[in-house]
Amino acid sequence: MNLDVLDKKILYELEYDSSQPVSSIAKKLKRSKELVSFRIHRLEKENILLGCSAIVDMAKLGYFTFRIYFRWQNMTAEQKQQFYDEIKEKKNVWTTTVLHGKWDFAFFIGVKSDHYIESFHKIWNEILLKYKKNIAASKIAIYAPVHNFNKRFFIDFDMPINTIERIYGEGPPVDFDEVDEKIINAYAGNVRVPYTKIAEQLKITSETVRQRIKKLEKKKIITGYKINLNLPKIGFQGYRVDFLLDSVSRNPEIFEYLKQHKYFYQINRSIGGADFETEIVVKSLSHLLEILEEVVKRFSDVIKAYEYFGYSEFPKLSMVPD
Repeated sequence: MNLDVLDKKILYELEYDSSQPVSSIAKKLKRSKELVSFRIHRLEKENILLGCSAIVDMAKLGYFTFRIYFRWQNMTAEQKQQFYDEIKEKKNVWTTTVLHGKWDFAFFIGVKSDHYIESFHKIWNEILLKYKKNIAASKIAIYAPVHNFNKRFFIDFDMPINTIERIYGEGPPVDFDEVDEKIINAYAGNVRVPYTKIAEQLKITSETVRQRIKKLEKKKIITGYKINLNLPKIGFQGYRVDFLLDSVSRNPEIFEYLKQHKYFYQINRSIGGADFETEIVVKSLSHLLEILEEVVKRFSDVIKAYEYFGYSEFPKLSMVPD
């Protein structure tokens, strides 16, 4: 399916705020509510729009997020699939992704900060007991803070574009209760689900759901909303790019430049990761290399090299920024 201008404008609005009602999108685009609703359902049916989710700052709920990379050895495709199926069922595993390049697989573990060492080692040891012989290399980092920007890569025509920033993993924990956490778990994976359905599931009123979500937004526990796209379906590919630096003196400039760049959509200031970690969506490997050379040329006095690896699929994708 080829996306037309209206499809792309709808995706832009959903990526800006995927929780907004169809009527709001229709009003902004000066189209009928029925047409916009039809187009959204068609994007879902064509397996282009995979979901609409909230970005939840789990650090404000008292969680640490660990990111783990694996490179496999002596691992058949069947064994890999078995691992993917097992790992995504673990409660504390929030997101998993299949990679190609330097690393083969990544996953994100969330553990409560009051006993995070014990909790992390429990999950880690369970994995190592079964798969240690298949892991050629691994790398662990604390995934925070993360600066996520609304994706604009699919806009290839003139229109007003605003860049918004959603921050994950910054700031101390805030007050919340069990009801808040239950609402987040029911809502974050599909923010277009009716409040009445969440209310029925949790045995509370829909007004309680609405008010709690507004408070979660105000407290910046819910920091924003995004869409999950089937990139290959629309002719794109996602990559992680690590810039290796000689100096951090121009980091604020690099940050602002990449924030406004059409194809970059995330900057990860992880602890234990690379000097400057970024996420990008491009048309092809040659397109990626062309963009990276532009960045290196612009900041040649501080960037000494870069590394990249691609995303193949997300067997599990939740409230953590991708």
